Amino acid sequence: MKDGEKSFSKIFDIVERIAASRDGLKGREISRLTGIPQSTVFRMLKFLTDRGYLVNHDQLYCLGAAMSRLGTVAARQNPLIRIARPLLAALADETLETVHLARLENARVVYIDKVEGARSVRMGSMIGKSGPLFCTGVGKALLAFLPEKERVTTIRAIEFTPFTEHTVLTAEALEAELAGIREKGYAVDNCEHERGVYCVAAPVFAPDGTALCAISISGSELYLRDQTIPYAALLRKAAGEISAKL
Repeated sequence: MKDGEKSFSKIFDIVERIAASRDGLKGREISRLTGIPQSTVFRMLKFLTDRGYLVNHDQLYCLGAAMSRLGTVAARQNPLIRIARPLLAALADETLETVHLARLENARVVYIDKVEGARSVRMGSMIGKSGPLFCTGVGKALLAFLPEKERVTTIRAIEFTPFTEHTVLTAEALEAELAGIREKGYAVDNCEHERGVYCVAAPVFAPDGTALCAISISGSELYLRDQTIPYAALLRKAAGEISAKL
């Protein structure tokens, strides 16, 4: 990697670490998390702050207004988000739960839109953040409909980390679940990635039958578990509308 590429890589590492935090990060903490020397971190933080991409609140660095502007522009320019957003909002209004739109990227699931429901529970998902394929609803919905060769290769590369006591931990168990997802047309995250967070997800299909992206309804297991079948029907209907409009 050339010096210029290394610098860009470090800047994005810093921004992504800050974006993944709850309330921002201090410079020294960013250095520890990224492995970038403190002097370099603070130089890059100043560069980003001067241009409005970050703000400094009591030594905590948070995303700034320039980042918000870019996010708004990205949503406006992305036809998938533009088409899906009204349907996501309608699902959130009807179910009172949080609704996600996600796609597959570098063997991870990346959340590209999110609509909070009135009964929202705290969860780790956020726009731009990535998550594992094997234990999230959207991840499994995407993985299930990959071409077989690509699916097998992707599963072999997975490191099965136990996020909760419900996490699937073997390729064999995951393959069996994916076969069921292909048969039913929807996936479930039974509190596998975050304790107490239940999720139902459905794929949005491309013309060739592969999953272009996935949408999900997520919330407390106390409310969602008994709503799996009706919510799956809502998701499949919305996914079909997104696919048709695309």
